[in-house]
Amino acid sequence: MKRLKTIILGMLLIGASNISFAQSSLTVEASQNITNFIFFNSDGVKDSEYNPIYSGGYAIGYRKMLDNGLIFQGKLGMRNGGATYIFDATNYSWNLKYAEVRLGLGYNYSFGKIGAHLIAQPYMGFLLKANQRLNNENFDITKDGSINTKDFGAIVSPGANFSVSDNISVYLDINYMIGLANLETDGAQISKNSLMGATLGVAFTIE
Repeated sequence: MKRLKTIILGMLLIGASNISFAQSSLTVEASQNITNFIFFNSDGVKDSEYNPIYSGGYAIGYRKMLDNGLIFQGKLGMRNGGATYIFDATNYSWNLKYAEVRLGLGYNYSFGKIGAHLIAQPYMGFLLKANQRLNNENFDITKDGSINTKDFGAIVSPGANFSVSDNISVYLDINYMIGLANLETDGAQISKNSLMGATLGVAFTIE
């Protein structure tokens, strides 16, 4: 046990020494997304009749990039989601709004001022508003308890970045999100969030 503690302490000291040579940044970003639901009926059969909608999101965050290319980041933001569905001449649509926390780990390879990166981001979303529309009638489905108010999953983001100056860089990410939480509350069916989109962001270096 003593030896294990010594090894862990050594790893922490090495990590701290690496971080001391890192570049820290504050980030501001906006996203344009295509969102949809992954749905399985009570028989476990996947229904592919849901149609995607266009939505947006934005976030602020903190990013630390080490000299060896490793990236650590955290974000707080807002994200919209939902989908549409047509059944028996009835048009269903869902519009969801989430507050979201993300933690990311990735790697950046630099070509001078230009870099390419890949970041994996587990996320936790908290539902702020959920509206279901049936033709011309709207329902607040957060009040009737028909939708779970927490969502979690993972986002994979390949992207590129460019250093405008010593203190400012811009980046573009292509995002692929898969929700792991069931949005249904009755247990007989399964609905999960999915997303594809692009994020444009600016990073401001801090000392």
